[in-house]
Amino acid sequence: MSKADKAGKVVVVGGGNAGFAAAIAAAEKGAKVVLLEKAPEPEYGGNSRYTAGLIRFGFDDKEQVRKFVPQVPQAQWDKIRINPYPVQKYIDDLKLKSKWKADPELIRWMAEDSYGVMEWFVEHNVQWTFLTYIPNAIETGFGDGIVLETVGGGPGIVEMERAEALRIGVEIRYQSTAYDLVTDDTGGVTGVKVRGPDGVSYVERGAVVLASGGFEANPEMRTRYLGPGWNVVKVRGVRYNTGDLLDPAIRVGAQSNGHWAGCHCTTIDPTSPDLGTLESSDKTNKISFNWGISVNAAGERFIDEGKDWNTKMYVSVGNAVSEQGGRAFQIFDAVGVEHLDQRYDPDAAFIGDTLEEIAAQAGIDPAGLAHTVEKFNAAVQDDKPFDPTVLDGRAAVGVSPVKTNWATRIEQPPFVCYEVVTGITFTFGGLRVDRNAQVLDQGNVPIRGLYAAGEMTGGFFYYQYPAGSGLMCGALTGRAAGWHAAAQG
Repeated sequence: MSKADKAGKVVVVGGGNAGFAAAIAAAEKGAKVVLLEKAPEPEYGGNSRYTAGLIRFGFDDKEQVRKFVPQVPQAQWDKIRINPYPVQKYIDDLKLKSKWKADPELIRWMAEDSYGVMEWFVEHNVQWTFLTYIPNAIETGFGDGIVLETVGGGPGIVEMERAEALRIGVEIRYQSTAYDLVTDDTGGVTGVKVRGPDGVSYVERGAVVLASGGFEANPEMRTRYLGPGWNVVKVRGVRYNTGDLLDPAIRVGAQSNGHWAGCHCTTIDPTSPDLGTLESSDKTNKISFNWGISVNAAGERFIDEGKDWNTKMYVSVGNAVSEQGGRAFQIFDAVGVEHLDQRYDPDAAFIGDTLEEIAAQAGIDPAGLAHTVEKFNAAVQDDKPFDPTVLDGRAAVGVSPVKTNWATRIEQPPFVCYEVVTGITFTFGGLRVDRNAQVLDQGNVPIRGLYAAGEMTGGFFYYQYPAGSGLMCGALTGRAAGWHAAAQG
């Protein structure tokens, strides 16, 4: 069966948050939009579907958040504490977590436009609720710039976005793999080559928005860019993000950008599947390390577990675990366990009345663990009270590494141990774009007809990642790509 070339105004490649944002934005500008999704329909949604749906945006006061959660009763709203998260703080967090390597123009764009993106989401029927994974946050308050998540989490955001896209006339084609770009004699991009569900290839014409994710599910590209140790790492997200159009884009002149040797990763349960599933999604995450200590198989600490909120350091912790052979252990006592998020299953824990018991169960060197805990407990300072709602400055000093906040002695049985491994979520390297999300060539000149969004872009993230910035980046760049592709296509 053969197919004739298709005539389309805007062709969006990828059906996750970034792709749907691009499709909705292009359609609202009057474009004819075709969205190509590599996955079969039951698996659509990209990495977005595997997230908790957290989003980070800038705001100056609590009342600015109110319009996003109108369903909250006023009596409850009045009791909730929400600390401001100004645009400059957002920018500073992105700078700090990238070790000042993030593109200044891109991160300023994201922070400054983030509130407007939230308003745009609401206009397009995306609904929000207070985040659920931090225990008792409704009672204790929100203080890290992470306040909201989509109703229904990751599956919820793509379900709502897909419904909106269909409502305004976007055509969605599943099991349709875009594998190459089509250019004209002047070097502009005029479409993509697509392999459809019947295995037959055709050309889809139009301005192209690349929103098909990074290369985290491609072992060859992980090994090429991240290093040999990443060849067999577990993949938390979708198996379809294999970087298919990164090399073709670079071949037509696109400029690469960002941290190609870096990625978003975190600590997950060792029983997690090798490739993410819709059943596992983000449920295997283990990031409550703030409330205990983390050790390797020798029983030695290797991170400052209280350097910052877990939402701002879990990527660096995932990388640190990969440097310990990809395996580590989180140790808590009866006090610390009270602060674990709901993704910690007690049935998966090693529990004992002594440290020796949990060490024997988990395969940790018992003498090494006992020595580490003894030194750590002696280093805990009692000059400040423990307060899990703020960076409390309660430290463990005179020990290496120090623990900067939330240092409490590991002394109240039963002791609890969770084994963790590193899982990769997405890659940081991508294509250089401008504020129109248009892909730039080696001379920083926009390539006509080519746009990129979400994980296909580079320059926003290096080394670490403030939680909730990924969904914002995808929506920001997707919206811009859709708007400007519609005007050009």
